[in-house]
Amino acid sequence: MKKLIQSLANKINNLDKVENLNKFKLELQEDLHKLEVEEDVLEFKLTRSLKDKNILNSLLSRTSQDVKKVLKKLETKADELNILLDTIPALVYFKDSELRYQVTNKAFLDFSGVNRDQVIGKTLGEVFYHYLPVGKYHELEEEVIRDGRFFYNIEEQIERKNKKIWVHTNIAPVRNGEGKIIGLIGVSWDITSQKKYEQELKNAKEIAEEGERIKDRFLTNMSHEIRTPLNGVMGMAEILENTNLDDKQYEYLSILMKSGKHLIRLIDDIFEFSALESGAVTLQTNKISLSSFIRKLGKEILPLAKFKGLKLKIEIDPGIPRILIGDEKYIKDVFENLTSNALKFTKSGMVRVKVFPVKVKKSEDFRLRVEVIDTGIGIPPDKLGRLFDSFSQLDFSTTKEFQGTGLGLAITKRLVEMMEGEIGVESVFGKGSTFWVELPLGVNKSGQKTVDDFDDSEIVDLLKEFRILLVEDNLINQKITKFNLEKNGCKVDVANHGKEGLEKYKQKQYDLILMDIQMPVMDGFEATRQIREFEKQRKDRHAFIVALTANALEPEKKKSKEVGMDGFLGKPFKPIELFRLLHTLIIHQ
Repeated sequence: MKKLIQSLANKINNLDKVENLNKFKLELQEDLHKLEVEEDVLEFKLTRSLKDKNILNSLLSRTSQDVKKVLKKLETKADELNILLDTIPALVYFKDSELRYQVTNKAFLDFSGVNRDQVIGKTLGEVFYHYLPVGKYHELEEEVIRDGRFFYNIEEQIERKNKKIWVHTNIAPVRNGEGKIIGLIGVSWDITSQKKYEQELKNAKEIAEEGERIKDRFLTNMSHEIRTPLNGVMGMAEILENTNLDDKQYEYLSILMKSGKHLIRLIDDIFEFSALESGAVTLQTNKISLSSFIRKLGKEILPLAKFKGLKLKIEIDPGIPRILIGDEKYIKDVFENLTSNALKFTKSGMVRVKVFPVKVKKSEDFRLRVEVIDTGIGIPPDKLGRLFDSFSQLDFSTTKEFQGTGLGLAITKRLVEMMEGEIGVESVFGKGSTFWVELPLGVNKSGQKTVDDFDDSEIVDLLKEFRILLVEDNLINQKITKFNLEKNGCKVDVANHGKEGLEKYKQKQYDLILMDIQMPVMDGFEATRQIREFEKQRKDRHAFIVALTANALEPEKKKSKEVGMDGFLGKPFKPIELFRLLHTLIIHQ
């Protein structure tokens, strides 16, 4: 535009005649028009520039405010984050890729006993001068940075002010937006008190376990010391019962045997309750011919009913499967406890036992219900709630009149619950009670016979001529056991301890070894181990070994099985019990 104006000025200055003016008039008009156009464009640009400038100033002003607001928000968020971190009771920290502290919370500073300036940029060893690694913690941190691994539940020990402190830590990698590891975050807890508590708990557990071991040893010894002479008393009484006695002698003997059986029952209750209390009882499933089993049990209880002048009626539903699966011993204990209890507290009338199937629950093959109904003294409503408590009887007068430990129903309840069954009672005071039990049992469909399918006389006949080695250190028990076995047609050799029993076994084959457990020179466990080893070396046929002991506690039963024994009998025992056990072993071998 400047050039255009200068060109016009030159042309005007060179005009000297009017004619020349007319000549250049059109040319001058075109130049002036161009000048106007360029002036308009320039003015537009200027105006536009001014507007753009104003817009830019406005944007800059607004951007500045926005930046201030964002900065304010970031500052607020930072304060909130610091408050949050400082509120967390755990030790929280962030380390960079060189494992130097960059962020820590108040709990961390309080724990370390230094201020933030003394921590930021420092390593673990520089902050805690007496660091005592237990789990190679520093190596784990390096692994987090190198491989991006996470580590949980790290326990380490740190010494602070001459005190050893336990710390529990979780660490994880921290990545930037591109996924690169730029550091790690850690969260730690002071678990010194917890560790101290755990140690105290461990010490208390060890003391308690030692107390249990002492208790078990005491019960084992007491069981042995009580049952051994009792076995002699009852064994000789049974032998005497089969001799020629006059009426008076027979009466005296009956009193002796009744008292002895009562004493055995008390001892059994105490030791069984102790085993249940300690959790040493385990279930063992057997095939049971329930109808035969209950009828035999009824015959054993019948003498007590007759003695008291009571009727005993047992009703077994024909719909019960012929062979069921359950723990025969403990099912028998439940039946016997409930029936004996009903007979004990019934002075006149009858005791009725009903056995029938009920609707099964989920995951059950079969559910058996047993009801024991008596016409006895009944139970007051206010006493029903504690009827199944340990050592519980209605009052001291009933204890004096009916005797007993008060453990029978407590044991029954625990056995039923252990078999995942239910137990209950309904009673009318002065008129009688109904105790009921429901037990989930398995059903065996193989049709294989059980020992309950045989009469006792059949079992004894089947086992005649059996060659038996009796390993027993007590002379009285030797005589009683040998007499009873030989009376039933068995051939019996005797060894006085385990070592002698082992030597006799090496010289002669036996169908059955009756092995006492507590003996001098060599106990029954070691003798059984060596017999089984010798059996393998010589490739002999399997000889049945039955533990015969005055200690009928569960740990000893378990150990008997572990060393290779086939069965277990507690003293005192009846020969028929041995024959039934042996017959069971034979038909299931």
